[in-house]
Amino acid sequence: MVDSTVHTLSVLFAIITGTGAGLFALLFWQVFHDSPFGTIIALLSATISGMIFYHVSLFLLAPNSLLLDTLRSALYTIIAVFLWLVIATHQELEHTAPGG
Repeated sequence: MVDSTVHTLSVLFAIITGTGAGLFALLFWQVFHDSPFGTIIALLSATISGMIFYHVSLFLLAPNSLLLDTLRSALYTIIAVFLWLVIATHQELEHTAPGG
């Protein structure tokens, strides 16, 4: 753990901006939850929140802890599912679009 003013400010900035981004993603999802992108936006907001939590935890915990390894593994899995869902939604829209 590094204790300096710059690191403290960067943690605070990450928490504030991550909270704002998560709230905006949730608001966007509430508007578009019936569209094909609703699930993608919900997963994206979870990924954003998880990444912010992970990076803040890097500042606060030991870098080789089991919690961080587990969190990193879960985030990579969520990112892989997110990318698969984006590709599947794109292919679905491509097949159902008129003239496609």
